[in-house]
Amino acid sequence: VITPTSDLSITKTDGVTTVVQGQTLTYTIVASNAGPSAVTGATVTDVLPAQLSGATWTCAASAGASCATSGSGNLN
Repeated sequence: VITPTSDLSITKTDGVTTVVQGQTLTYTIVASNAGPSAVTGATVTDVLPAQLSGATWTCAASAGASCATSGSGNLN
């Protein structure tokens, strides 16, 4: 019997230690699977704090993944 095995991980970083009110802040979220098996139906969500306004996002899928290319508000 072969048992599929995946190794999902996610990282989220903004690369800064302080933020100035009114300035743009960029987060990078990376979702990955170290495998060895493929994963079907995994999703990434990120609910934004109420203090953030006007948030937009872009997505760059790779290696068989898919996502909407851009959107606004919470990430799902």
